Amino acid sequence: MSEENQPRADAFFDSFFSESTCSVYGWGPVQIYPAHTEVLKQDTPSTAVYFLHQGLVKLTWIDQAGREVIAGLRSQQWIIGAPSVLLDKPYSFTITTLIQCALRCISAKHFLHLVKTHAEFSLHLMRMLSQEIFNHAKKSVMLGCLPAIDRLKSLLYKFISDMYQQTELQKNMKIALPLTHKELAQIIAITPEHLSRLLKELENQGIIKREKDILMLSDPVNLRQWANT
Repeated sequence: MSEENQPRADAFFDSFFSESTCSVYGWGPVQIYPAHTEVLKQDTPSTAVYFLHQGLVKLTWIDQAGREVIAGLRSQQWIIGAPSVLLDKPYSFTITTLIQCALRCISAKHFLHLVKTHAEFSLHLMRMLSQEIFNHAKKSVMLGCLPAIDRLKSLLYKFISDMYQQTELQKNMKIALPLTHKELAQIIAITPEHLSRLLKELENQGIIKREKDILMLSDPVNLRQWANT
């Protein structure tokens, strides 16, 4: 199971964050962040944690030479920045929105108090972090044994499922890819040149049509089978 197919933190987060008394725990109101907004910055003090209600963000890491690497993607019902706050360390990654996102923020102080005093919240937080560890291990296996074309299909399915959850999938549906060509290649561990060849292969198979940064999907409903890669 790839990262995009992970089970959500069941219904608990939905109920917890929909309560009108959520502010009692120190969570601020839901804020809307436009696409390409930097939410957290690598190596800065971990002073807050965010809950991602809706949207899609990327985690990036920059080395001393200035090279940027995408460490992963996160979608709705994910708590961002928690590991750094729990470890009392600077943020490990820069978090940037890929599409418009709805997030709720809590200070590190209030978050730690919530973890210490709310057993059910702590349990579901632990489940979420355990899922992240599982995903990293699974991703390593996938990179070693899954063909690049299947990794690409799985990634495209993620974009569809995360960006169009409230929309009925239709034939000849157009999607605007939230990542650059280079970033797409980086996530599935191939060169941009090889990515171009794979996209061309999907186009020849009639699965997609390309229009600059737009992909037209001939039959998005059938893409659900890609979730199992």
